[in-house]
Amino acid sequence: MSKKIFSIGYEVPGNIAEYIDFSSEQSLMDADILLISPDSFSPSRNWVSFTTSDGGCYNIESSKAYKQRISQLKKEIQDHLNSGKNVFILLSKKIEYPLAYSVTTEKKTHNYSTETYSNYNFLPISIGTLTSASGKHVEFSGNSIFSDLYKKFKEYLEYQLYIEDPNNAQVVFTGKDKAKILGAVYKIGAGNLIVLPYLNYHYDKFVKTKKNKKGEEKEYWTKTALKFGYTLVECIIQIADDLNKSAERTPPPKWASGSDFIGAKETEIIQAIKNQEKKIVSITREIGKLNAELSEERILRDLLFEQGKPLENAVIKALKILGYRAENYNDGDLELDQVIISPEDHRYIGECEGKNEKDIDISKLRQLIESMNADFVRDEVEEKAFGILFGNPQRLTPPNKRTLDFTKKCKTGTEREKIALIKTVDLFRVAKYLAENNDEQFKKKCREAIQNELGAIIEFPDLPKNSKK
Repeated sequence: MSKKIFSIGYEVPGNIAEYIDFSSEQSLMDADILLISPDSFSPSRNWVSFTTSDGGCYNIESSKAYKQRISQLKKEIQDHLNSGKNVFILLSKKIEYPLAYSVTTEKKTHNYSTETYSNYNFLPISIGTLTSASGKHVEFSGNSIFSDLYKKFKEYLEYQLYIEDPNNAQVVFTGKDKAKILGAVYKIGAGNLIVLPYLNYHYDKFVKTKKNKKGEEKEYWTKTALKFGYTLVECIIQIADDLNKSAERTPPPKWASGSDFIGAKETEIIQAIKNQEKKIVSITREIGKLNAELSEERILRDLLFEQGKPLENAVIKALKILGYRAENYNDGDLELDQVIISPEDHRYIGECEGKNEKDIDISKLRQLIESMNADFVRDEVEEKAFGILFGNPQRLTPPNKRTLDFTKKCKTGTEREKIALIKTVDLFRVAKYLAENNDEQFKKKCREAIQNELGAIIEFPDLPKNSKK
């Protein structure tokens, strides 16, 4: 790339942009373009707790260092913009930090107080009122300069914050409510400050691990990740170039928009554009509904390759298909992946684990046993629940090539504790069939298999021969 991009707080896959840590003292002067994500702009963790209801704040040293870094960053960004360069901000969640400072009194004693900074204090101007909110519905204004970015990255766009009452901004992205700005361009000095919805990629899907000659696991970017990185950098450079070119034209003064200066053909075209925009809004809404339905349908497929919360949600969806009542549980003290109740009134506690290239080991079983015991202590629980450990070993390997499941120690422990082991790949197979076939008898057989085979890896019944493929 002919232009040098510094990325502060946002890792561009493939390391195509030079990554700068927020705490770094590196100068930004050599960059042609800055790409900034404020989500990493936080003080170092040196916290002072109070005995009052205020809770606490960062100590004097951490607070001073944070304010100095924010001030330095603000100046460098202002200089960058004044020189005609462009700064891109990915709008991450606004986070406020209580910072400590000392005040010297007339008697030369030190009093301590607090002030609030946010991770957006680095901005050289006010861009409007910032409110944290999250969602995926992002509407595009149609600005041709950003059309390529929207076309290639709309599946990654999400909002974590919106802007109200922007100051002299050219709006590019909004929410359903057009007053909620998700992306805009601000002319500052000779340059441009461009704020955009957050570009969120799944690190686990963009990175794979492989062993080197020493047997050590090393991470590397996938082809999809590298394409993401190169395309993003190309789009950013093109937007910056197009904005600089457009700045060479004289913006029409307000009086030039008066009816005396607008021809009949121009008025006709403007109305035609508005009519087409209404159609776009209607189509976009319908596509949004379909995408929501598609996302819901795809949850079950997460049983094949996910881990963490996505895997937990997929297991819950599958269990409901099998006829169970299943949900997460969190009362502030106890958090459980799943509380599961069958139509036959059998109660289970579920725990999920996904592994890249390993068996599911004893540590997750131990966690499940602790959860079962903690659940039994609750006043409203009269009988100890059974346990189910849902495992997704070798989650990134095609199912037909997987050779691992649960470690020997894990199997021995579950046999002793009468806990069921379920491979989520097997759960996917029966849940997919039942999602496509109304077969109450097969549902019951699956539930019976789980209850009757406690203490071992569950073998679900074979799918009926007339099942849909």
